[in-house]
Amino acid sequence: MIYSFVLERDELGRRMGGGIASGTITIIEGPDGAGKSVLTQRFTYGLLVNNHTVTYISTELSTKDFIKQMQNLGYNILPYLISRRLMFFPVFPPSAKKLREKRDLIERLIRAEFLFINDVTIIDSLNLMLPDGTLPDKTLFDFVNFMKKTVQKGRCIILTYDPENIDSKVTETLREVADNYLELRAEVVGDDIKNVIYVRRWKAEREVTKIIKFRVEPRFGIVIDISAFAI
Repeated sequence: MIYSFVLERDELGRRMGGGIASGTITIIEGPDGAGKSVLTQRFTYGLLVNNHTVTYISTELSTKDFIKQMQNLGYNILPYLISRRLMFFPVFPPSAKKLREKRDLIERLIRAEFLFINDVTIIDSLNLMLPDGTLPDKTLFDFVNFMKKTVQKGRCIILTYDPENIDSKVTETLREVADNYLELRAEVVGDDIKNVIYVRRWKAEREVTKIIKFRVEPRFGIVIDISAFAI
């Protein structure tokens, strides 16, 4: 089964095989400014429009800021929040320092099973949940096992993170268990800076574009550069 995130307004869904396969773990890697959050927000809106349910956990935005950012992108999520087809949970303490002092956030995440009852759960981003960018071996093992058991029920988990600020043992483990692996970069193309999705691994029944360049426009969201497709 495919959880479709196709929208008529852009080519992203069609270029990524129509959507995300059920029962999969997806990782989205990239530095700040590469477009990880806007991509997960586009996934969220597309999934909702196609009648799927989403849980979005953010370590960067309050609920008010999330709604405002989505509206600025032209993604009207208010009806889905009201109907609870979209559940948004900010992990948004008064300061980043206090968040880093909470050294058990991953353990608490594993125990909060209600966060993973929807079709797709998005965690954006993992970095602030990892004290000093590391995880104890047991916690990493438990987290991976929890994700595997969750997706065995047909659900999906999407994680974003900046690999430069996470221990290589953690990133290598996540890459190994991920069914889908996207690497995002911001690259200079002529006089412009373009966001680029490198599709390293993606489960799909249809053809997937391996390199996707995009930009972000107010009130429209993601715009795919259709002149730069590479299969």
